Amino acid sequence: MTASLSPLTDLSGLVCNESASPDDQELQGPPVLLDAWLVPTVFSLIMFVGLVGNSLVIHVITKNQQMKTVTNFYIVNLATTDILFLVCCVPFTATLYPLPSWVFGDFMCRLVNYLQQVTAQATCITLSAMSVDRCYVTVYPLLSLRHRTPRMAISVSVSIWIGSLLLSLPVALYQRLEAGCWFGPQIYCKEVFPSAHLQRAFILYSFLAVYLLPLITMCFCYAFMIQRMGQPSVQPTDSNYQVAAQAERTAAVRARVSRMVVVMVVLFTVCWGPIQICILLHAFIPHQPSYEFYKVKIWAHCMSYSNSSINPLVYAFMGNNFRKAFKHVFPSVFSWRGGRRGRVGEAAREDAGMEGQAPNMDTEMHFLSSGT
Repeated sequence: MTASLSPLTDLSGLVCNESASPDDQELQGPPVLLDAWLVPTVFSLIMFVGLVGNSLVIHVITKNQQMKTVTNFYIVNLATTDILFLVCCVPFTATLYPLPSWVFGDFMCRLVNYLQQVTAQATCITLSAMSVDRCYVTVYPLLSLRHRTPRMAISVSVSIWIGSLLLSLPVALYQRLEAGCWFGPQIYCKEVFPSAHLQRAFILYSFLAVYLLPLITMCFCYAFMIQRMGQPSVQPTDSNYQVAAQAERTAAVRARVSRMVVVMVVLFTVCWGPIQICILLHAFIPHQPSYEFYKVKIWAHCMSYSNSSINPLVYAFMGNNFRKAFKHVFPSVFSWRGGRRGRVGEAAREDAGMEGQAPNMDTEMHFLSSGT
């Protein structure tokens, strides 16, 4: 992960080997850049939103028995990986901007960057697993009732974690402290592979496992899912008004699902693409240190971190049943609307949910296989 690279390593070459002696540079100290406080502030905001959102998702699902479905097992695993990703990445990366050196020691250098790679990989593979799960329940709705169980979801989630822990071991092995220069001698936490070819091979693997293959999987599954939903499963007759109304409601829900699918793919591409491009440019295209690339990498970090803050909104809070469960777990949050107004509105929503339960976008994603 590029998040494991100290941001100042992109600028250290700009001030090393100058006419000033190392002692003079150390006395002068590094310049106080705007990003020394602005970047940690933005990182803190992203981390706060992500921790609150993902914690609410886990709390609501674990406190509501009806929410313990197959889809929500994946959502809980995604929220867990997002929380660990934010905790492992954001605080330590944020300290690299006001502090010119790595101050946490060799052990934390290896551990933090290893966990960053593990959680980033687990997050992206979990998103891929969720797309495969949704595609499976859409294409094979009856067969999925037998194979798509909470135990299977737990097994897949555990396998994702085991695979991520094992495949990320090179980061723990080759991460170490290296001496550098930034207005005086500094200590950086960097990946130092035995050879440049091995380092590029691992970066290419990381690009495939964390970004390209999950993106291809999501695009293929969601495109196939939308195509499957576009095929009419019921041919209504003129004399059957109820069937025609049901088909019309189902078509409306499927259109809404299509928009949601596009949002998910675009968010994944936009959030994870910049940091992955920075990884490849840094490894495969030699370049001189520049402040422009340094600023681009800051923006890329913010985009990758923000994905963990957006996931709860996209995968949980957009679902009608999840919002209802949230109101059930936290009724006091909605008490400001007024007692009578709240009771009338809730009764109306419940009646609407009972009437159109089949095509609604609930957390178990039954709308994907409605009418099949």
